Amino acid sequence: MKDKIAVGIVVYKPKLARLEACISSVIDDVDRVYIYQNDNTPLPMHKNKKVLILNESRNLGLAYALNRIMEEAKKEAFQWVVTLDQDSIMPEGLIKEYQLHLGSANGILCPQVIDKRRVYMRPVRTGKILSEVDMAITSGSCTSISAWDKVGGFDQWLFIDLIDNEFCKRLRINGFKILRLNQWVLDQEFGKILPKSRTVQRFWLFVSRATHNQNFAKFSYTKFVDPNRVYYTNRNIIYVNKKLKNYGPVAYENYNCKSYFGFIFAFMIPSVIRAKQKKAVLKATYTGIIDGMKARVTEYQENAV
Repeated sequence: MKDKIAVGIVVYKPKLARLEACISSVIDDVDRVYIYQNDNTPLPMHKNKKVLILNESRNLGLAYALNRIMEEAKKEAFQWVVTLDQDSIMPEGLIKEYQLHLGSANGILCPQVIDKRRVYMRPVRTGKILSEVDMAITSGSCTSISAWDKVGGFDQWLFIDLIDNEFCKRLRINGFKILRLNQWVLDQEFGKILPKSRTVQRFWLFVSRATHNQNFAKFSYTKFVDPNRVYYTNRNIIYVNKKLKNYGPVAYENYNCKSYFGFIFAFMIPSVIRAKQKKAVLKATYTGIIDGMKARVTEYQENAV
């Protein structure tokens, strides 16, 4: 029997037109679309009966929402769930392509993901149809419910940032593969940014290539720094590395570095420098570090769940 795929979309104060476009990009390829609301903004009842809205009238975090979607899909006898952000548009044909590569050894199938606003991000050119990778972001990924169940689901303590890094690490620890379909590309916007002039972009791209350090390329755009996200990133980077310390570093790849020392220069300091609300960001950084250090963490062990 062919494995069944559902779609799960987590929303928070969505733009309804964009959300409808997101739903329309997948509705014909699956039997169920779950929409989990992380707020109490009323959503109109969807005309398509495939759509099921889940709502607990409060924001319990992205990880909690993802777990609720997976639980509902499991109850309805689905084997896989494609997770999307509320503003994602699924490339036509990708879900059908996923059907060709489902297997018990696979934990996640994913496309290449780039943010076209960031000039340094380009699709990887390879002659391979599939590549095994270390990590996939949740948006656009097709996750095995069996694998999710075995490794203990998404870590709800994280609330929002680094959820996918930590989850993917546990998948690989337990022997599951994360496979990227190289010919498929999802355009995904990461954060609120404004590209600078072409001249400035070219300059920082040159510096980035000359130094072999992609972090310099990030100066090619203006970033709007959210103190709340700074807090969770600083807190969670400490937590996930304490939790998974027996299996090597976690999540530093997001910031093009390999250690906490590198993270300080790649994320912590630039966040303060680029922020308009410098006092708020400094406070968020300090509080995040303290809360991460104080967090009680049980060290993860393979097959401990």
